[in-house]
Amino acid sequence: MSQQSMNSGPDSVYRKRLFYDNGIRFKEVKARLIQEYKPPTPVMKTNVNTVLQGASGLVGQGTSHYTATVSMLFYSKEDYACWLHFIGAEHKYYDEKGAIFVGLISGEPAVQTAEQETKYMVSINLILIRKQEFEFRKKAPFLDTSGHWAEKYIDEMQQRGLLSTYDTDGQEIQLFRPDSILTRAEGTALLTRAYRYIDRLLRGY
Repeated sequence: MSQQSMNSGPDSVYRKRLFYDNGIRFKEVKARLIQEYKPPTPVMKTNVNTVLQGASGLVGQGTSHYTATVSMLFYSKEDYACWLHFIGAEHKYYDEKGAIFVGLISGEPAVQTAEQETKYMVSINLILIRKQEFEFRKKAPFLDTSGHWAEKYIDEMQQRGLLSTYDTDGQEIQLFRPDSILTRAEGTALLTRAYRYIDRLLRGY
């Protein structure tokens, strides 16, 4: 699921930029896109959902998809290794017009080194789905956690999907009540979500 917001910084509209999902939020790949601009190519196929949903949970996003080849220049081995760790994660791509696409890397990346292996030129193929609008993983922050000593921990857990944002009838949960006592039922639910989250990480999606 996409996690982009309309605030400043890494959550604003970009041109010709690439991001990856690190499990909490989309983080920009620390590389410069160096190829000439070519808009993503539309492909009419009905099996793309099968390809995408298994790895990133992109379900029911339509039958057509796009393909794009992106060439990147990494200026350090550390930046390249950091991105390589999340190469199988969901990626978000902004084309030169600012259109938003999300998808996965297809096939093996083509890698060339330069300047005594201190720079890396990487070319990847992306399978993408066009996104029409911004989406949020955390659509409504809790109203009673601002300024609390555990605010950043609560926010991170909510971003990871380990804390409920909606109650059983679909209404947004506005109060977290950070100083209330945890019940056994709530503790069990939290442990179950944590188990599922860790299981997804171990399985690579």
